[in-house]
Amino acid sequence: MWEQLLQCSASGHVAFCIPWPIFLGGPTLAIYWYGILAATGIFLGALYAAKHVDWEGENPDIIWDAFFWVLLAALVGARLWYVLQAVIGGTGEYSFARPLDIINTRQGGMNIFGGAFFGAIAIIIYARAKRLDGWLLTDAGLMGLLIGQGIGRIGNFINAELYGPPTGSSWFGMFVPEGQRIGLYRDLAMYPLDTRFHPTMFYEAAWLFLTFGVLFFIFRRNQEQIVHGRLTGAYLIAAGVGRFVIEFFRLDQPKMPGSIFSYSQLASVLYLVVGVIVLLDRMGHFRIPWIARPQNARQRQQAYQSILENRRKRELSLLRSKERERRRKQRELIAKEKAAAKAQGTPLEEAENADRPVAEKS
Repeated sequence: MWEQLLQCSASGHVAFCIPWPIFLGGPTLAIYWYGILAATGIFLGALYAAKHVDWEGENPDIIWDAFFWVLLAALVGARLWYVLQAVIGGTGEYSFARPLDIINTRQGGMNIFGGAFFGAIAIIIYARAKRLDGWLLTDAGLMGLLIGQGIGRIGNFINAELYGPPTGSSWFGMFVPEGQRIGLYRDLAMYPLDTRFHPTMFYEAAWLFLTFGVLFFIFRRNQEQIVHGRLTGAYLIAAGVGRFVIEFFRLDQPKMPGSIFSYSQLASVLYLVVGVIVLLDRMGHFRIPWIARPQNARQRQQAYQSILENRRKRELSLLRSKERERRRKQRELIAKEKAAAKAQGTPLEEAENADRPVAEKS
């Protein structure tokens, strides 16, 4: 068994392996770095979303209550979008005759556009069902997505995927193993193993973290002016612009017939357009007919002051609760000391005097 575990763990993509029953495909199950990083990104993104909701005066538990449904919808949407894009691109890798291949995320990958789209739909449905502010949830969720997606891109580097064309440099770029090469770059005579390729996953990660940093700074610096939904619009614009540019460096994305643009770039443009519409609506410059009007500047400031006041009340209530608990424990300790003194035959008056502060005795 140990030999099988060592052999399973030999790949650089694998973090570790565990024994696995034969009837489930054993004898070992590989746990990949990509999966670990993706799970870490998802958790940290959700952690931020919960904190974001808390800053806006809502119970952070609503994020964890919605977490499973939103995550499930996002994973399904990301996978279906990836498969659909591959099918449109002309690949024969997927077929309804092999349905397990469609849901097997280890065969191929997922696409963030589908994940964000399906996840947003899940958030809207959940918010309506629970009568919550859907714009606040999408703001928090998409800000968290920037963190999670950025961390997940490190897994793409470990897998040597989503890279760009050769850099033409002897020092800048990433090495890509022969087994991970695609298209004409499999020709080792023209592109030897020491060829360096553009690490586009790091370009995108840098853009995602930069976008998060800028939006987070703006949000925390001007929170009393940030109407719910503005961060959603800003995310869509930034994500659309960033992905549109980075797609020119991606080698794995199918192009639209007779065009230099990929299907993901088309989705990026749609992101950008929707983001502009949402941002204009949330700023009061445009009206989306079927969506309730956003708060004006005065209403937002009043709402924010209410958030601060409620936070102060909760903090004061917490301090009072801690003080009551401290006094209760002090009374219990005094009672125990008196009981112990009585059991030892010490006069009650001496025990009470021993419990008094020194200043009081004097």
